Amino acid sequence: MSRLSYTECEIDTGALIGHKEAFQELHAKISGRSGEFGTIAQPVSVHFEGLVGEGLKTVATQNQEAWSSAMMACIHAYGVVQKVIEDVKWYEDEIEAIKLALTVALGSMPSTGDDDDDASLQAAIVEEHNGQAREAWQKLETKCEDTEEQLREGPTPGNIQELIAAGYIGGDIAYYTTGDVDYFYYEESDAITMANFFKTAAEGYEGSLDALDSQVALLNALVLRALTAQQKGEELSDNEIEFLEALFAELQIEENQVGQLNGESTPQDFLTFIETLNNSEHIDGQTKGDINRNLANTMLFLSDEDLGGGMEKLPQDVRDLMEIPDFPGVNSLNHDSDLPGFMDDYSDWGVPFATLSTFLDSAGPGVQGGTEFSTTLMGAVAATLEIPYFAGEPSDEHFQTIIEVASRNEEANHIIITGEDFEGNAFQHHESHGDITPEKILETFYTHSWEDGGAAVGGITDWISSYKEHGTDEEQDHAGFAAHALIEILTAEDDEGNNVFRDTGNKGGGDYELAVTEINPALAESLASVYLSYLDDFSIDTSDSGYEEVGGDREDLYLFHENGDKALLLPNEMRQDFLQLLVANEELSPNIIAATESQERRIIEAFLTHPNVGDRVGGEAAADLRTMLDNALIQEYVDRKQTIDEARNSANNQWQTGYNVFTAVATGLGGGYSNPVGIGAEVIIKILEQPMKDYVGDLVNENIQFDYIEDLEQRFMESDAEIRNHANLQLLDVMVGMELIDMETLEEEGVLIQEEDGTMRLPATTADWSTGASGYMSAVEKIIASTSFENDGRVDAYVRDFMEFYGPDLYRERMEED
Repeated sequence: MSRLSYTECEIDTGALIGHKEAFQELHAKISGRSGEFGTIAQPVSVHFEGLVGEGLKTVATQNQEAWSSAMMACIHAYGVVQKVIEDVKWYEDEIEAIKLALTVALGSMPSTGDDDDDASLQAAIVEEHNGQAREAWQKLETKCEDTEEQLREGPTPGNIQELIAAGYIGGDIAYYTTGDVDYFYYEESDAITMANFFKTAAEGYEGSLDALDSQVALLNALVLRALTAQQKGEELSDNEIEFLEALFAELQIEENQVGQLNGESTPQDFLTFIETLNNSEHIDGQTKGDINRNLANTMLFLSDEDLGGGMEKLPQDVRDLMEIPDFPGVNSLNHDSDLPGFMDDYSDWGVPFATLSTFLDSAGPGVQGGTEFSTTLMGAVAATLEIPYFAGEPSDEHFQTIIEVASRNEEANHIIITGEDFEGNAFQHHESHGDITPEKILETFYTHSWEDGGAAVGGITDWISSYKEHGTDEEQDHAGFAAHALIEILTAEDDEGNNVFRDTGNKGGGDYELAVTEINPALAESLASVYLSYLDDFSIDTSDSGYEEVGGDREDLYLFHENGDKALLLPNEMRQDFLQLLVANEELSPNIIAATESQERRIIEAFLTHPNVGDRVGGEAAADLRTMLDNALIQEYVDRKQTIDEARNSANNQWQTGYNVFTAVATGLGGGYSNPVGIGAEVIIKILEQPMKDYVGDLVNENIQFDYIEDLEQRFMESDAEIRNHANLQLLDVMVGMELIDMETLEEEGVLIQEEDGTMRLPATTADWSTGASGYMSAVEKIIASTSFENDGRVDAYVRDFMEFYGPDLYRERMEED
């Protein structure tokens, strides 16, 4: 007798077998096939009508939902009972194995020579095995609890799928019973059947054409499962991955199943099948589109490592396209003798690549491929984009499509920008793509003049602002590292001070070299979203460069960060160069200015209400940010060969437009003319949504009252008086928004500006006062000084430090030279 102490399982499996057979018989009675065969274990048909006996066929088909529900209840109960039988058997087998192990352990234990010690050792061995028995019992209890939950839930698709996967019920009888694709259990044999329906339908077989709708529905159901799994960070089941592999494998055989049974098996490229399908005269356009879409979706899912797939599981011809032939440079071609061979070689690669592009373009907008496949696709484009277009396909549009689909994978984008995956591992590009680096890829993509204005390549950076604003801590880290690498690449200069993104060599019909943001405005919009998302970080004065923790021993340096927070740290020159790249696009520039105008107000508010911040931080941060933008604007126009006066006027016009964008957005948000400080953050958020939008024009079109303020000649300040006046007006604006000063007081003091319709607003600059500024500014400073505020010293500190640190160096130096 075993010394093992364990809990006896009182479940009678013999009785359970009887219950299982009873459910089998009940199912047979409901289906009208009693006494014929085991209707659950051996379904006679793949359709509901065929499952029901002739005597009940008419009434059952008229009441299919009720009949189907009753049959499903039996199927579910049958499977659950079988599960309990197997669970009990598992427990009993575990106990027997533990008993045997205990017997062996006790029998092989050497004696110590002391009876008490031997007894103690034996007791320890017994207790160890008793613990294993208790653990087995706990597992059985958990299994039974899961079973009880399944019974309460009933025959849901998830429960049925689980029972099928475990082998408790077989095949797709639940799908046959309900006709609901959610109950379909995907197996390799089903994939082969589906592929043959697709192949033979393209050849015009009537039965296959009739079956297409149901086959497409099954594939679409798997697409929905995969999309849900992708969004939840889950994997597909092994059988679902195997189904997809088998589907694509079968589509790479030219003959249908009948031909293969006769010993014929001719390999074909998957993309050849796609062309055959799309050229078929037997399938209507809608159905072709449905098949293409679902196959494209499933190919992307199959490539996704996080779903259990991978690039190695894709059709061979698709993988082969990632290997770029060694095309010669155009300048090395002898056009008389070499060109025909070059064009043939390029066509052999390019035409299938164009087919792949068109095929992937049919995938759903929310579907993304795996990291390796997506990165490799973009690498293939980067390696071939500069090959001369006289060679034919793929076209610009094909390349755009590949980039758009591939850039849906954020980790692939991170690799393109940084060279590393999310784990920090260096990515090894395909060897045929050459010496490809983030710098080379971005230069190739960004300097190219795209038909879509850079919308597709903008996808490589669109995710950064989304991760920054809405991501988890880990996602924010990914975005931060990518943002730093991106800006570092875009602002890098060679030994002679040249920057390929600012001066592309493309003059666009003008007399100066265009920046990538001018060539591709949609790309400019994407890059602007990075700046807008990291405005708080751009407000940090630092000489460091990286995405890292801020703080250290000081706790009084940061307006928008706490010690230990991670921030995008960029030295002033790098921030200024990135800003110049943005404001080079004159449609984008005013919105960048408006956001910066908003940020200046946010800095003031944070400074006035943040007692732990040092007295110099507020004025210095606002002055540095404004100086940086002023320098970027003037440098851009100087680079366009304008004189200093011309550059100043051009930049000032942009400031004027930008200020009006700020007031327009604030008005549209309900801020009116007072521009309350709470609107400041909302303005930035609003512009972030659509960085290139014409906000002023929208107000006009929507008939919203808005007066465009002209002649803002003092957005650049030369004298100390002008700088001081600007700082005080910004303070006044913020303090009104903080309700420290009311508009009635300002009206009484006569410092408000009256519009033609009688409304009153704060002055934008001292130029708003037509009779001179000195008297008005004295009143403004008096009002500010007399305002009761718990941090009174902050007001003087802000003005003093703004005056000290504001000063566009380039502007002043060049004016002195003139």
